[in-house]
Amino acid sequence: MRRMAWIGLVMVFMLLPVSRTIAPLPVDAAPLPEETRRLLEKRLSVVEIDREIARIAALREQTQAEIAASRQRLAEQEIAIAVQREKAGEVLRAYYMGRRDFALAALLNARSLPELLRTWEMLDIIVQSDRRTLDRYADQYEILKEGYLLLQQEKDQLAQVEHNLLLQRKRLIALQQDIENALAASGNEAYLRQLMDELEAYWKNVGLFEVRRHFRSLAEAMQRLPAWIQEHPDMLVTRGLSATLTLTDDDLNAFLRSQNDLFNHMAIRFEEERMVVSADTQQMQVVISGHYTLQETPQNALLFHVDNLNFNGLDLPDTTLADLEREFDLGFYPQQLVTFVKATGVKLAPGKLVVELRIG
Repeated sequence: MRRMAWIGLVMVFMLLPVSRTIAPLPVDAAPLPEETRRLLEKRLSVVEIDREIARIAALREQTQAEIAASRQRLAEQEIAIAVQREKAGEVLRAYYMGRRDFALAALLNARSLPELLRTWEMLDIIVQSDRRTLDRYADQYEILKEGYLLLQQEKDQLAQVEHNLLLQRKRLIALQQDIENALAASGNEAYLRQLMDELEAYWKNVGLFEVRRHFRSLAEAMQRLPAWIQEHPDMLVTRGLSATLTLTDDDLNAFLRSQNDLFNHMAIRFEEERMVVSADTQQMQVVISGHYTLQETPQNALLFHVDNLNFNGLDLPDTTLADLEREFDLGFYPQQLVTFVKATGVKLAPGKLVVELRIG
């Protein structure tokens, strides 16, 4: 299968406008040597880590802009709160220095009910005005505190982003050095460089697009899975306030192929503690494996985590897995099935996915 994947890769190269100084791999070529495969895998990792560096750099710029905006808002809020602080201070000084005693004295010295009511109304107006002044100051102070807290969170985020950027750059340099060392020792540097350049061009122009297209289609289909399960109630067995949902890989494949023709060349299989997704076309072979975990907050869900992504026999780096997992949600949300149910456990076994549910 790996041999056919590389044959497909070469056929696509023949259609791409990539300059060629060496002949492509012959269609009857044997599988690539392990050293060459590892070299190409490192080159793919370089490409993907470089893409992650670009993403982190953009995130850094965004965070820096958010910090600048927060500082501007805080400066404006500090001006506003200074005014409120002075007004609140005047109110407190008035009470502390006894400047409100005249109103209380007038209330005590009232000679008639109408005079008492007028004095009480005046006193109430003063008290309400003072309270609003103090409340405005308290509100402004809380806003200012929240602003400083947000600013600190943004600074912490920026520090983490800077740290991640530094780590990925070091990782990229180390990989590039490994590649250069391997090329120098290969005795066939020109051929290998051309092969790596073609692989990079294929990945950027075709491979990454296709992988993302499959993930996007899977994510869209998973959103419709609960409604499909409702149409097949035999998958759900209830016992009092508990229920068990059993979904076989045959059922899931049938559902997917009913949703999108793209899944006609894709197959999902459940294994012990993992799910494997395989897509095989004339141009490429992709194998994705991962597992589910139970999440309670912010909502009850079974989240899918990508453990490995193999493209035409080459493993992609963890940055690619994290990027795909971050962008495409392949999770299952039981409350889309029934609003008052929640998942309490999940198990992957050969041929089936078992979800334990609690009603109520």
